[in-house]
Amino acid sequence: MKKLTLITAIFVLAAGLVFAGGGGDKGGGSRASGAGEGWFAGRNFSKHLDIEFASPGPGIDEGKDYNNGDDWVKKWTRNFNITFNITPFTWENWAERLRIWINSGDAPEMFVYDYNHGEAQNYAEQGLVKKLPGDWKTKYPNLARAAADAPLSAMTEKAFGGTYFLFRPIYSNNRPTDKLSPHASLYLRKDWAKAAGVQIKSAMKISEILDYARKVKAADPGKVGPNFTPIVVRTGNFSYFFHYNNGFAGINGPTYYKGSDGKYRWAGADQSTLQTLRLLSAAYREGLIDREFYTIQDPDDLGAFYTSGRSAAIITDGMAWRMTEVEQHFKADLGLNYEDVVEVVTVLGEDGYYHAAPLTNFWGAMAFSPKISNEKLDRALQMLDYSCTEEGQLEIRCGIKGVDWELNGTEIVSHLKSGESLWDKYALLPVYVNMLILSDDFQFRDPNYKAVFRNKTKENYVLRANSSTSQTFPAEPDWNVVLHSSRALNLASMVMADEYAALVIKPGDPEANWRTWVNEKMPLIQPVLDELNAK
Repeated sequence: MKKLTLITAIFVLAAGLVFAGGGGDKGGGSRASGAGEGWFAGRNFSKHLDIEFASPGPGIDEGKDYNNGDDWVKKWTRNFNITFNITPFTWENWAERLRIWINSGDAPEMFVYDYNHGEAQNYAEQGLVKKLPGDWKTKYPNLARAAADAPLSAMTEKAFGGTYFLFRPIYSNNRPTDKLSPHASLYLRKDWAKAAGVQIKSAMKISEILDYARKVKAADPGKVGPNFTPIVVRTGNFSYFFHYNNGFAGINGPTYYKGSDGKYRWAGADQSTLQTLRLLSAAYREGLIDREFYTIQDPDDLGAFYTSGRSAAIITDGMAWRMTEVEQHFKADLGLNYEDVVEVVTVLGEDGYYHAAPLTNFWGAMAFSPKISNEKLDRALQMLDYSCTEEGQLEIRCGIKGVDWELNGTEIVSHLKSGESLWDKYALLPVYVNMLILSDDFQFRDPNYKAVFRNKTKENYVLRANSSTSQTFPAEPDWNVVLHSSRALNLASMVMADEYAALVIKPGDPEANWRTWVNEKMPLIQPVLDELNAK
């Protein structure tokens, strides 16, 4: 689940320095026993506590005060009477830096962990992470309910003999469908399709999308010129085409799956991978795909679509927040209305079905250092419990009640100005916004996004589920694969997106290149298949 979501893999982190928060309110204005209403009633936070917190972001920087800098964070830290001492991670150093700290006994008191099952088991057995008290589910019921939305919570509790990790659910209160698919969707220029005489459907096969690109290139309705390449997508997102033809292609999930014969297979060696390779290699040579897509960095592929207007297709998050961003750029940079020029499409495999590996419904896990005091642990768990309540979610997602939003019956009414972002107004990212429940969950209710975008996001989830079968998109993950950990698996590790991109651009016969590649990889892959089949 690395770099999934949402929402999260998109922002850039400031690296390296530790930000020590301000002194905070040392009791004045804090919640006292019996103060407040609702969740806070009867709780005593009169003693001020400093808590170390390490997070991978996105967006931690030295210029923001996550304790007293604005009205929102000031209210939060005063309510809980805490000061956060923040340690930022970049995406690049998050896993390794935290691994070193945990093994050396220097982990921050509270941190977000890039969950690895084999590592986690070792940490629990060696006491390198804090075991939660046996009554934690009773004391923090909202937290327990939200954590239970990730199936690994119950599985690891049983396997480890207690709770050491709080898995952060992608969906909790607002699950869009029973089968949870990845966020990635295809955005097309529908005005160019109309000009080129191409019909855009809500769900299209890969070959149909390439035919769209071929006809749009020939017509060039945007007057891009002779170097017009309709598909401009960076490597990680480009390789989703392989995923769309085999959900276990390993782009943001496993490459191993159980075939109809009950034996485990490696998706890279499947005929579906060769089929996709043939289509994309031909399209690349035809000039339908950016000649140097493998060098493109985020967000340059998006800019080619909505800023310079030289792209007819991108793959990115099919979420309301992204649609809002695309709309704003088309209006500001190109003077075009989103509803006139953009269509978000579900991509099907060549068999006409949607393919995906089901989400494990978590991204990252909250964990604690064994050095954290019981007093601080209780305060942190109470804070997480509040964040999982309806009141807490409204506060995190919508801002200050009466200032940024209000309720009109059951409808949330936003008071933010047009184009104003709550995350820009307050220092919510990343300390608060994904406290436990991830922000993906609120996409379908957030009043700061147009209803048409919220509805489209949910429609896409339903469409993907309804366009699949139990074979092309299983209802539940294969936990044998998800939880598998071994030296053989580590040795077989590779960045599948880079592997696929190299095959697409490689000169020569695509099938011969693919067979050579498979033969080179199988000595590493076969031991993993043997281990899985032994299970």
